[in-house]
Amino acid sequence: MRVRLAFLLFAFVAPLLGACATPPTANFPELTFRHKKPIRLAVGSVEVVNEFSMPFAAPNVEHKMPVAPGPAAERWAQDVLQASGGTDKLVMVITDASVTETPLKVKKGLEGAFTTDQTERYEGRIAVRLEIRTPDNKRRAVAEAFATRSATIPEDATLADRETLWYGLSEKLLNDFDTAVRPQVTAHLGEFLR
Repeated sequence: MRVRLAFLLFAFVAPLLGACATPPTANFPELTFRHKKPIRLAVGSVEVVNEFSMPFAAPNVEHKMPVAPGPAAERWAQDVLQASGGTDKLVMVITDASVTETPLKVKKGLEGAFTTDQTERYEGRIAVRLEIRTPDNKRRAVAEAFATRSATIPEDATLADRETLWYGLSEKLLNDFDTAVRPQVTAHLGEFLR
């Protein structure tokens, strides 16, 4: 009798324990920017410095994202910025690569039972400074650019839905940044363009 009771208890509890495990995350394609027009500059090298430090605490969520804006910006630099030769160097400084989560108000009661509200807003920001520096590290020219992008998610979203939204947020944010930075490069680093 005890063996039978233990077996029944295990048969009931085992699926519940499995349900508590974190579901597997989705596989996302590598986020690249090789399809973007390259920015060729008369420099000997390109260096990327990421000054943004993830807080790993609310309201920031970059550390939970499949591809955070900081690494995405580093990849953008790798794919887009090209050194065409020269004694100077280009230093791309990432000053902000944050994504914050803001809770939104949801309907309560009977009305809330029949609606699907947006429960969180995610706001991403990327800010970058491009510096042309001499061999002795003196600044010759500087261009700055930033982009912001936000998205909301419904209350019935799964973890996979949230990760898909985060991935898309990083991709769109960097595409917006690409659009914003090019006129700044032309205006402030134009003499170095090749």
